[in-house]
Amino acid sequence: MAAGNRFRTHDWRRELRFAAPLIGFGLLVMPLLIYLAGVLTLGPYEGGLTAFLGALYLALLRLAPTAWLLVTGPWLLFTAIRLLTRPLRRRA
Repeated sequence: MAAGNRFRTHDWRRELRFAAPLIGFGLLVMPLLIYLAGVLTLGPYEGGLTAFLGALYLALLRLAPTAWLLVTGPWLLFTAIRLLTRPLRRRA
């Protein structure tokens, strides 16, 4: 029983090492890239970058699914790739 708990704790720590930087990227870098792409293709955002970030972070607080998908998107994509490539990996 103790070995099972040890592996579960290890899995959560390992997953957190993957998730933390990817969600941080989704919180800090992705919104800036999306804002930049929007400004370059659609023109200026009314209110500028601070209004865009304010609207995004307010949507996060209101638990809007689209905002959470944007923030967790890098981690979800990474996880999907890991799951899809799992059968291709060699067993140790």
